[in-house]
Amino acid sequence: MTVSRGTLDGLDINGLNTALSEATCLGIDVDAAAARIRLELDVLHLPVDGPPPANHKVHLTLTGVSRVAASLRRQRWDDLEPVVLPLTADSLREAVLSFGGGALHGWEFFDLDDKSWAQWKKLLSFDAVLSDRPAAHMLEFSQEEGIDPRELDVRVWFDSVEVADLDGKPIPVTEFIGGGVRWWQAHDKGDPRTMRPNIVPPL
Repeated sequence: MTVSRGTLDGLDINGLNTALSEATCLGIDVDAAAARIRLELDVLHLPVDGPPPANHKVHLTLTGVSRVAASLRRQRWDDLEPVVLPLTADSLREAVLSFGGGALHGWEFFDLDDKSWAQWKKLLSFDAVLSDRPAAHMLEFSQEEGIDPRELDVRVWFDSVEVADLDGKPIPVTEFIGGGVRWWQAHDKGDPRTMRPNIVPPL
């Protein structure tokens, strides 16, 4: 797959990464027949004027999905190797929900190199190939849980991305990116509107 570090369908990859930073993952739905995966996310968003919303839940939909792979594994202190837990595309939503609304880990999600993939691609719970055509882009995210030491890594190969509110009203991707970029720019300046107990304050 050709990796694009610049644009996604004419849009800013770095902006999309910023818009997803510290987002809470509330669910995922895999529609294999439609080659579509929908993530329900609570993202950090700052409007042009006024305070940020208490929450900003959106559906981020990946279309033209050709492949989805996931690794759900557990490694307790006395496990010599990670224990790979069974999973299917249909049970992926249940696995995500079991983390209780965990944040997406990391700062980059789109069109990554294969460094992280190399660490878990031999520990797959499932790997569903929906089409043999090359995908234009890739999204990868992970969930972690400290009480019962489990980790979930998900990688999706796809063509396009769409954003909508929970009522299905489309949100222009540029608008979605803008709200996230404004939030992090304000955060880095110490704007009190971005002070949250679970977000590290700026240095």
